[in-house]
Amino acid sequence: MFNLNFSAKIREAEEHIKQGEKYMKTSFMKWKPDLDSAIDEFDKACTCYRVAEKYEQCRDLSIRLGELQIQKGTPFFAAKSYEQAAQMTQQLQDLPTAAKYYDRAGQLYIEGGYRDSASILYERCAPQFQQLDRAISIDFYLKAARLAEQEEKAYQAADLYEKAAMQTIRTGNYQQTTQLLETVTTVLTKMDRFDRINRVILYRILLKLFNDDSVAARNIFDQACQTYPSFDQWEEHDHIELLLDAFDQDDKDLISQRCQKPYFMAIEPEFVRLIKRWIRPTTNNNEQQRATTTTNPTPSSTGGTKPIQLDDDEDDLR
Repeated sequence: MFNLNFSAKIREAEEHIKQGEKYMKTSFMKWKPDLDSAIDEFDKACTCYRVAEKYEQCRDLSIRLGELQIQKGTPFFAAKSYEQAAQMTQQLQDLPTAAKYYDRAGQLYIEGGYRDSASILYERCAPQFQQLDRAISIDFYLKAARLAEQEEKAYQAADLYEKAAMQTIRTGNYQQTTQLLETVTTVLTKMDRFDRINRVILYRILLKLFNDDSVAARNIFDQACQTYPSFDQWEEHDHIELLLDAFDQDDKDLISQRCQKPYFMAIEPEFVRLIKRWIRPTTNNNEQQRATTTTNPTPSSTGGTKPIQLDDDEDDLR
């Protein structure tokens, strides 16, 4: 019954396409195709193919539908068609091509003056391509951020720039990450959102330390103390300064000790992963000595008392 329903939907789609093709034809008495009627028929056919899980046919027809809507002068609906084409392409496991169709949809939204819709689309799609190609994800986040800025949505723009930065650091591109976080700082400063700046400044300091540039890290710290009272009064301020002092002293053991503060271990996971490279294994001599004493008791430690012997049942339980 399930397959029969699909077969019925496929036949219905074919009928809609056949009718749509008739509307597209011209003749001596009909100089222009009837785009509105053709688009309506092709749209119905797309729905039938989607329900029947004929993703390839739905994708191809969606692209054709999008081009007809461009021809008609309705970029918003053309963008919707390209979004549908992208979704069908994802179902076909062709993510690189799906990304291109999503990007085309975003461009059409922008061309039609729907920048907010484009920004939402790029932000929604960006996480879907993180595993495939972070460059695509970064590009989508940046496009969404710039559109949010154009729409004067500064807080949203700052959030999107930060998301892009969290992707660039995973590629090892510390320079681009630094630039993006500087942009975030600038946007938040204009908004007087000092509550969010502290964490961003910490990320910028850590990036300099990852690049073995403790002087630049110290400069960021000192400037932040002078510029942002919220940072100077932040409860993590002293821990950051102590970490910088350890780097100034080039004391790897001290760096290892100070970078393990709870807050440092609770930030963005990629930063935590990089911080953990500074942690050095330590040996507590006192604990080691106690362990040795417990494992190998001397006559003096036992006071000449014979150790207690477990019976067979106790051995089984142990």
